[in-house]
Amino acid sequence: MDASLLELLAPRADALAGELARLLLAQDMPHYKETPRAELDARCARLVSAFLDAVRQGGAEPFVRHVRAIVEERLAEGFALREVQEALSSLEQRVWPIVVEGGGDTATVVRRLAVVTGIVGHAKDALARAFIEQLERSDARAAQLQRRLDALFAGTEPPPRS
Repeated sequence: MDASLLELLAPRADALAGELARLLLAQDMPHYKETPRAELDARCARLVSAFLDAVRQGGAEPFVRHVRAIVEERLAEGFALREVQEALSSLEQRVWPIVVEGGGDTATVVRRLAVVTGIVGHAKDALARAFIEQLERSDARAAQLQRRLDALFAGTEPPPRS
């Protein structure tokens, strides 16, 4: 755990969540614009909270777990992979200036930025894998349904002989 990084970020959790929501609404991301503002704010707050849990625990797992948990929900809502990736990138984009402004020697700032980028990077990897797995399951299910439909429409009569 990097206590000093947590001390920089934790007091700004609400502001980070609000700024994240503002950034997402400013993008060309229709699903964020269609999400009721209170829900978007709550989602951003949960994302920031999961990120801070990862910083607190000194590893990406709490953040990765949260991202994996929301994949199925976002897919069901029609979100594209890039939309969810944008939320992660926007969070990272807002955290970097806080870390830099927090000061310290160059090695300390670089180490803190590496922690932030590592946490977000692991979550992006998990996001991509989870999205692909969900899409593969959906494709397999669609193929299975198509085979069943084809069998239903094939009828019971044998095909004509040539």
